[in-house]
Amino acid sequence: MCLKIGQRQYLAMTLIVVILLVTSPLITSPQTNSLNSNPRSKHSKLVVSSQVIEDDTLLVSEWIIVEAGMELVINNSTVVFIQDEIAIVVQDGGILSIQDSLLYSYPSCSWWISAENGAELTIEQSTLTGSGTNTHGGISVGCDNAVIDGCHISEFGGDGINIGDCTGVRVENNVVTLCTKEGIIFTRTSELIISGNQISDCGYCGIYGTGSVDVIVRENNVSTTTYNGVCLNHATDSEVTSNTFSETGQSAIEIEYCDNIEVSNNTVLSSYGCGIISIWSTNLLLKFNDIRETVYDGVNLFTHSQNISVVGNEFHDIYSCAIVSDLSSNVFVYGNLMDGIRQNGLHGVGDSENITAIMNTMLDCGTGLNFVDAKNVQVAGNWINDSKYHDINVENCLEGLVYMNAFFSSDIDAGHASTNLFDWDNQSMGNYWIDYYGEDEDQNGIGDTPYKVSYGYPDNYPLMSVDPIHDFRSSFNISAYFWKADENTNETVTNTGIVDTQIETLLVFNASIQMFCVGVLLIILKRRYAS
Repeated sequence: MCLKIGQRQYLAMTLIVVILLVTSPLITSPQTNSLNSNPRSKHSKLVVSSQVIEDDTLLVSEWIIVEAGMELVINNSTVVFIQDEIAIVVQDGGILSIQDSLLYSYPSCSWWISAENGAELTIEQSTLTGSGTNTHGGISVGCDNAVIDGCHISEFGGDGINIGDCTGVRVENNVVTLCTKEGIIFTRTSELIISGNQISDCGYCGIYGTGSVDVIVRENNVSTTTYNGVCLNHATDSEVTSNTFSETGQSAIEIEYCDNIEVSNNTVLSSYGCGIISIWSTNLLLKFNDIRETVYDGVNLFTHSQNISVVGNEFHDIYSCAIVSDLSSNVFVYGNLMDGIRQNGLHGVGDSENITAIMNTMLDCGTGLNFVDAKNVQVAGNWINDSKYHDINVENCLEGLVYMNAFFSSDIDAGHASTNLFDWDNQSMGNYWIDYYGEDEDQNGIGDTPYKVSYGYPDNYPLMSVDPIHDFRSSFNISAYFWKADENTNETVTNTGIVDTQIETLLVFNASIQMFCVGVLLIILKRRYAS
């Protein structure tokens, strides 16, 4: 029953009479289930006809049911749930609109809002507060085109917002915090937009989605989660862009069993896992992300991830590796900055195949380029300096070409280049080695004697200076960095003009096309620098 809290008793009695006149008889039900199964309460139910509650304060001790053809509007009101296991349920054809209102429960009371298939749901500029772990989740959305905008949702024992089997839902500009499970979860949805939300202190992931298509997760701020910041599972044709993550218990962004996902312009400030991890996923574009202070890798392409482009990202102060390809294939690593990496800048391992690394900058890494048990590795135009161990290390690899790279670490050799199937030049140009002391009598920019890489495997055309490498990098309108400081704001901005155009032409997933691109580069270099 709904009772008005007024200063005079006759006002309370008047409200009771009005409600009884406009509603159906109360219905009781003995069953109680979970949120997602549309539970029935042991309490009575108030079946609502079309009604507007405005500028009121209400105590609620019953389920409120909005049936087909009925509409409930709660505007600028306070609703207090005073009994355990009750809800507002909008059934097929019913309409629920909550605007500028406050909904909360007494301690230990559990409540939630559930909109079933065919209903209409709009919740805007409202505060929904549970009573901790004993309560249900906050909002369950099972209807198309629902809108949850500008709300504060907190202290629910389940998920903050649960979306399933619907399309066209918008969840924007909300604060979701202190929920025991997911902040926002979605299942079997399409055309979903999750944008501009602040999600923190959730027991599971900030945002978790599975079995969905055409999902946009953008401009959210996710922090202090037990698991991932964002996790997509079996999702397709979706994007995770311009979000900020900090203090995630596991990886900030996890992409598992997905296809055709773009992860771009995200900022990872700290993570107890990886910045981005891909598991059994295909056709991923990871570009212009800023990843800092992760306990594990900046980007980890794990277990049969295929057709991955890692483009124009920044990695700073990574405890493990900046980029790892582990048993993955067709990996294109282009124009990334890796600075302060404890272990390896780029690490190809575990029978990874077709790794192409072009024009990356690696500063202060344990080892700049590290390949172990990899096949068909193409490395060109990379800039490596201040490595603690090796600029490049190659072990037990098949079919590789390393040329036009600048290796600056003094007194540090190439590591265990224990394979004779790697080529250290393209038969006209090799690499720049800071500890090469050969002569160049014909002044063609190529050393007259080979550079011994390791174990007798030579670079037959060592470069006498870095000028050809500078030209090589600038020929694609890219310098050592993608980023420049804005003189007016002193902020770092991304060069998204010509650079982006050039990058898009190189985002090729087929290994044979990658080889073709490398071949074209070789022709250009031969024409420009060969004697």
